[in-house]
Amino acid sequence: MVKFATALLVVTLSMHPLTIQGDTLSTEEIVARSQSTDCLDWKISGICIWLRCSIFGCQVVTTPRISHHLPDFVVSSYVQTGQSPWPVVDQSLFEPATDLGLSLSGGSITGTGSSLLLQDDLKFHEVDVIGSPVNRVPGVKRFLCRRASQPFFPYFLSLRDAKAWRSGTPDSSRREALTPGKREIGSWPDYTWGSIYPRSGFILQTHTGKSAAVASQRAIDVVLRDNIGHIASRIAKHTVLDVKRGNPNASSSHTCGLSGGQWQRFPRSNEHGQCVKQVWRQWLPITDEKSDRWQMLLPHHSKRCETFGSQPDWPYPEVAENDRYIWNYWGRYKCCVKAGGTLLSHFDF
Repeated sequence: MVKFATALLVVTLSMHPLTIQGDTLSTEEIVARSQSTDCLDWKISGICIWLRCSIFGCQVVTTPRISHHLPDFVVSSYVQTGQSPWPVVDQSLFEPATDLGLSLSGGSITGTGSSLLLQDDLKFHEVDVIGSPVNRVPGVKRFLCRRASQPFFPYFLSLRDAKAWRSGTPDSSRREALTPGKREIGSWPDYTWGSIYPRSGFILQTHTGKSAAVASQRAIDVVLRDNIGHIASRIAKHTVLDVKRGNPNASSSHTCGLSGGQWQRFPRSNEHGQCVKQVWRQWLPITDEKSDRWQMLLPHHSKRCETFGSQPDWPYPEVAENDRYIWNYWGRYKCCVKAGGTLLSHFDF
């Protein structure tokens, strides 16, 4: 059932009609609000050294090692089960995820999270982590790393992870949960947000916006660090990935280069040739609550990225009256601009 529901969600999200309803966002609106050069933060971070050989011999060439961010995930936080601010998610996967959550938790999980609270300061949030529908960002493909996440793929749904997300049991005995000040969001002594552990939907926090942010950071931690004890899909098991880039159908050296390939001319021809795919070495993102970049999409459309806890106060002009929030999570990438040949070494400035 889970695999079928996941496949159904990917198809439905990519084809669903685009509508906007006040405290919700459509797929079209999410894509439009995700174009941010500030969040991209593109820069040359080092040098890559290549060995390129041909029938005439070998030579050592260098290319830039680039660093930037890409919109990896759309992260939705909300308190009412089945009322995601990205409505397509609810319509596609609410029933299958609820059925699975019921079977795992052994009880009812529907209703308002606040009905479970024992005190006003204890907040509860559902969180969905979905692969961003944005398939490109401003810039030239040749000088951007390839995103590791898949568009519309449900990496984490708190309803699917109902037992762990509501109890916190899998993380309660871990060192991070037992050590005061360990994995706190923010800097000492301004710990006014919350901690990563235990990774559950319950947060002791008076500010609803901060509690939603902490829940979102916890969900990202499950996806990008480890999912021990949780039901989630990790983005990758390795921090280094070799990917092939290049469009074999490219008709010119220019278009081939833009696609990340290497143009090889045919013998005795200055115009005709073929685009050969090249292997790119890139380093995948690892979440770090001290430097992660978040772009608020709802209730306020921010064109800048923030790090949760970078300042003790709430950094946004609005707090959602209905506790519905949507953020873009921009993952950090590093990769070498391809020169053709074999990568010998690399270093940062």
